[in-house]
Amino acid sequence: MTNKQDNIAIIIILFNPKREDVDNIKRLSIRYEGVIVDNSCPAIFNEDKVNRMYYIAMKDNVGIAKAQNIGIQKALQNNDIDYLVFMDQDSTMSDSYPTDIVAEFKNISSSVPNLAFLGPRINNKETGKEYKSIIHKDKKTTAQFIPRREVISSGGCTTREIMSVVGYNDESLFIDFVDFEWCWRARSKNYVCGISSNIIINHKVGRKTLSIGGFFIIISAPFRYYYQFRNHLWLIRKKYVPLQWKINIGIKHLARLLYFPLFIESGIECWKYMIKGIAAGLKRHETF
Repeated sequence: MTNKQDNIAIIIILFNPKREDVDNIKRLSIRYEGVIVDNSCPAIFNEDKVNRMYYIAMKDNVGIAKAQNIGIQKALQNNDIDYLVFMDQDSTMSDSYPTDIVAEFKNISSSVPNLAFLGPRINNKETGKEYKSIIHKDKKTTAQFIPRREVISSGGCTTREIMSVVGYNDESLFIDFVDFEWCWRARSKNYVCGISSNIIINHKVGRKTLSIGGFFIIISAPFRYYYQFRNHLWLIRKKYVPLQWKINIGIKHLARLLYFPLFIESGIECWKYMIKGIAAGLKRHETF
């Protein structure tokens, strides 16, 4: 399962993808090795391979954390694989993207030897504008590397060696903050994560984006608020999770509890998931 160019394996997670997303994945699977893990029910494909990629149908939604772990484990069974590139089903990128991001990882690693995870700049696929934090200001350390405390997994790259040190995803988180927690864990082991200013993908975060008072608010599907609220309460118990993040998300969650039912479409439904998430988050969890 070796990509003759760079020993790359692509990990793609599916969940009820659109037709154009499936076509995009088929196109990439002709060129690259990798693993497609499908959380859809029913499964999208009937075979155990899609061109050059292995296909694993979970026949249920096991969450992105577990699905990625399964893909990673399958990919690394081939001892020739050195680099892992993670992709969401709806991210738009060029055919050369996997080799491009790996080339960037190699280049940046020469000056940042403790690099754990490298992602791209991410543009909103609907507006074309780059997603940027209004709190955290970027500080370049080299011409092309921008350190980030946390990097979303879509389009990102890491290595076999780093996975062996940092470990796999925390499957108990299921979906929200999975990639953030991994980055914080890497940071606790003296690694750094960041993005390349040279690489861009188009991606959509959340279901839609609202602009209120000059601030952009990402609105997720209602069920996601269960995991966001629950996982925040679980993660604040971990010492390596940044205090600023714990406080910042806590404030956002308090605000959402107040304004979602009044001003957001489907806000009442979202609010109910928030309350359920709080109840679950307050319970003891064995991994924390």
